[in-house]
Amino acid sequence: MKFSLLIVCFCCMISCNTKPSLEDVHYLNGFWEIEKAETPYETKSYKINLMVDYIQVENTEGFRKKMQPSFLGNYKSSQNRENFTIHDAGDSLVLIYENQYNTWTETLLSIEKDKFVVKNDEDFTYTYKRHKNSKINLDDEE
Repeated sequence: MKFSLLIVCFCCMISCNTKPSLEDVHYLNGFWEIEKAETPYETKSYKINLMVDYIQVENTEGFRKKMQPSFLGNYKSSQNRENFTIHDAGDSLVLIYENQYNTWTETLLSIEKDKFVVKNDEDFTYTYKRHKNSKINLDDEE
């Protein structure tokens, strides 16, 4: 009985210690695609994304840009760039976006090398996975 209680306590300690830290934000650098979107009403999984996000972070500042991957292995960039700052809110990291029209936030719930999860102001949760561009070989050689 004591052993079972010890295991439960250990699992709780590990799961409670998964808050992203400022040391982890470098994992955000690169190309990302939405894997899953969860709203209070439904969950939607994405198999194919026609647009991906390119994120670049340095220290506590960064930007996000929409990109369109091609089968040739390159990307077409949108002209819009969403700048953000990262704030440590104690129990979470908050990405604060601001442009001339609007200000909004996303809370970074988890972050790993190939996956991150954010929750926005409207209670929508987005799970991102690292994008791997598929290049098609157009050479005639086999």
